[in-house]
Amino acid sequence: MNTDMKVYNLLFLMLFAFFYQVNAQEKYFTSVNNKLIKNLQVKVTGQKISNPYITLGSSEKIEIDFDGLGYGYTGYTYSIVHCNGDWTKSQLTPVEYLDGFQGLYIEDFANSIGTTSLYSNYRLFLPNKDVQFKVSGNYAVQVYKETDPSNIIFTACFSIVEPQISIAASIDGNTDIDTHQNHQQVNFNINTRNLSIAYPQTDLKIFVYQNNRRDNFVTNLQPLNIQANDISYYHNRNLIFPAGNEYRRMEFLSNKYNGMHVEHISYHRPYYNVELMTDQKRSNATYEYDQDQDGRFFSRCSRCSDPDTEGDYCIVHFALESNELPEGDIYLNGEFLNNELNEMSKMSYNPQAKRYEKSLLLKQGSYNYQYLFVPSGSSIGETAPIEGNYYQTENEYSIYVYYCPMGARYDRLIGVTSVKNEMPIN
Repeated sequence: MNTDMKVYNLLFLMLFAFFYQVNAQEKYFTSVNNKLIKNLQVKVTGQKISNPYITLGSSEKIEIDFDGLGYGYTGYTYSIVHCNGDWTKSQLTPVEYLDGFQGLYIEDFANSIGTTSLYSNYRLFLPNKDVQFKVSGNYAVQVYKETDPSNIIFTACFSIVEPQISIAASIDGNTDIDTHQNHQQVNFNINTRNLSIAYPQTDLKIFVYQNNRRDNFVTNLQPLNIQANDISYYHNRNLIFPAGNEYRRMEFLSNKYNGMHVEHISYHRPYYNVELMTDQKRSNATYEYDQDQDGRFFSRCSRCSDPDTEGDYCIVHFALESNELPEGDIYLNGEFLNNELNEMSKMSYNPQAKRYEKSLLLKQGSYNYQYLFVPSGSSIGETAPIEGNYYQTENEYSIYVYYCPMGARYDRLIGVTSVKNEMPIN
């Protein structure tokens, strides 16, 4: 083999290894890749407000609910991927984490009734008669059309926990950055019960989320103290979060009258258009309590019995009055956008009206949202420029604890808890 051929083969192997590594490190998120898929929700069946996790071996079920624009049944199929704590693919093969099959059809569907927008509502419940889970951890359901399995239409993520520990958590406005001003400190203690964890510093992987956001989560935490069965994570500077503000709320339940925060409703074929009241900056205002749902949304409609099939779709117009902010972009944020900071949630600036604008096709219901500023080159949204940071803000923090001792091939999810702060309101 000549020198040129050796160099070529070496470069090819290096390039192959690079792309293999990149692909291996792909992270899974609840996300939609097709404009015809709307209103994706991942929740615990029967619970109005829930985080997407269930207990291994219990009677609980995860419900994946979505709409497909158009009319009639489409052959959507799904496969399930087991993930590590950081949502990269684990080393397990499907036969190790599933009792069942891949590539099954989503058969539970119903056509819309009496709506101006035609769509079909689909539901998938897991586990079911065809699929049961063998191990705990994170799971990603990938949905695609039966004729094109390489084209993932959307991904829905959830977790399965095998409770082996207890977690006691609290939130404090007194932090090492400031005292009762702009930040919140998360503190928690893990009791390992009867589970022997030899090296908590390395065997435990902990992820802490604020309002289920994926952009500003915290991990790689080290305990402050280890004593018998108690492992404490107190006064950890990495667990100090910008406090943010209460989510803004809006709802439109009917085409016949304005709902909460709605300025005007009009019809322009083929959709009703919902003009929201223009939002203002809250960064220099005083804190005002509002009973939000920490970023969640709910499908609802007036005088209907089933919003899944009777709720109509409207184009909703958001507007934020502001000078254009340099060196960054403004994004809409909330679970109705899967908490993603992408082109779907990025707002455009209108220099004539001096405001940021965004129009989205949304289903009738009640929505929480906020505006995040993302500096150029960053992937983390900041609440300070638009919403402000107030230590009294009622946030929900979720703590996921995974166990992966040396030699283990996957991250066991051994404990989950969520805690809301109860700050004094002056």
